[in-house]
Amino acid sequence: MPPKIFIDDFEKTENSDYLHGVLGRSLIIATRFDSMCTTLSQAMDIKLGAFFYTNNEEFKVFYQKIISKYRTLNTSIKTFILPEEIGEILHKARESRNEIAHSLTKGLEGCIDMKIDNMTLINEIKKLITNIIDGDIIISILTNDFNKDPTPTIQALEKYKNRVLDWVISP
Repeated sequence: MPPKIFIDDFEKTENSDYLHGVLGRSLIIATRFDSMCTTLSQAMDIKLGAFFYTNNEEFKVFYQKIISKYRTLNTSIKTFILPEEIGEILHKARESRNEIAHSLTKGLEGCIDMKIDNMTLINEIKKLITNIIDGDIIISILTNDFNKDPTPTIQALEKYKNRVLDWVISP
């Protein structure tokens, strides 16, 4: 018999596989948001740096420093100069991302069928993912603007939001 410090419940059920799938897809969306914020923040720094470094070697050093520098999601978001209401949406998305990445699955080792109420977990994930999608949309629009690409319509953004939520939650 293994010591109690190890997981000893490896039972899988259709329901636990569904919930693990939802948790995994939630993490994918949370990671996408984080990555998009970091990438846009780095791109903005690099574009700004191009104005200050006329020497190619100095710019290469600066560029390497920017892309290799570890940035927290909070640091990335703070680099964007945005109206307070928009910043609040991004920080709410950041907090939701942190919840998914660091807290949501605590205590859910092994077969989770008897450990949680499905609807409670699904409703919590819907709330968190909705916050992240709102942040994702803002970052996507900012990235489009940075790249001088056209801004999607409200209808396209709403459709995107619904498709992501459906992809995360649906069996």
